[in-house]
Amino acid sequence: MARLSALLLACFCATLLIPSTCVAKLPQKHAALFVFGDSLFDAGNNVFINAPTANFWPYGETFFKHPTGRISDGRIVPDFIAEYANLPLIKPYLQPGFDDYTDGVNFASAAAGVLPGTHPGAIYLKLQLSYFEEVARKLKQQLGGAEAKKLLAKAVYLFSIGGNDYMTITRNQSNALTSSYRKKYMTMVLANFTTVIEKVYKTGGRKFGFQNLGPLGCMPATKASLGINSDCAHEPTVIAKMHNIALPKLLKMIQQQLPGFKYALYDYYTALAERTLYATKFGLKVGKSACCGSGAYNGELTCGGKNGTVKFELCSNPSEYVWFDAAHPTESANRQLANLFWSGPPNITGPYNLKKLFNML
Repeated sequence: MARLSALLLACFCATLLIPSTCVAKLPQKHAALFVFGDSLFDAGNNVFINAPTANFWPYGETFFKHPTGRISDGRIVPDFIAEYANLPLIKPYLQPGFDDYTDGVNFASAAAGVLPGTHPGAIYLKLQLSYFEEVARKLKQQLGGAEAKKLLAKAVYLFSIGGNDYMTITRNQSNALTSSYRKKYMTMVLANFTTVIEKVYKTGGRKFGFQNLGPLGCMPATKASLGINSDCAHEPTVIAKMHNIALPKLLKMIQQQLPGFKYALYDYYTALAERTLYATKFGLKVGKSACCGSGAYNGELTCGGKNGTVKFELCSNPSEYVWFDAAHPTESANRQLANLFWSGPPNITGPYNLKKLFNML
């Protein structure tokens, strides 16, 4: 609120000197961050709705010293991206009293999918889009049309979503999904995703950051639920790789159709899979089991317990682990993953990385 209040105060003072000439202006190099996605990016929206959340101990135990709704022991990837971009932590859209959107907004929701039926209680992607469109309208009211247009064009739009959509069709599957069914389902997910990207563009967005699907088959939760003894489960791995092969082709097509559309595509799958399978190469100690949970690999999502009745294990030092709970990385892993999204080489994050996008002012 402080930034917007200062802008509006300056605007008010200017009108006293030169009536009807005031236009609130942001610094020339200011670039906001708008975040869309699922539990990997949720900064606390689900705390305020009837949907899966992690607003209890030990989530948030390391950096924040209290739960914030982030599903990690500390910060998540968008928090580090905001830090690198010289922005404050981007607040969740649903946080009560939050209405200063000049630094950006986080719309992400744990359990959310691209498709509305993936988890009915969560804020699915098109609903997140509707929240963003409302924010854009309010920015025009607060800053004026011209300044709001500049803010939206300079901003970076960060996306991480789709994993929940695919896990709904691979979970509890006794037989492998047919290739034609996988392709049909993936086409539906990507078509809905494309619609959202095009509407953000129509509203004024030009710079986008996407992380592809992570190694769904290698998560402790997946291995535990499917009773897998190998490093990664086959079916979730196949469909994640299919999506990740199709996504860059889709983005190149969108780039050809939308003038000024620029993007960073981060190979999150490879970065997280490497750390899961070869943790010690990256200064971590444990990659295949979670810090917090129960059962095989600590792969049951029981971290924190339920009303104090469910037993769970909690490691003494999350910074040594890749996974904090059965499906979400630790702050230590998130820092490494965010660094690659921010300034990784073209074979990891391309054709631009986020640092280059933020510097395009």
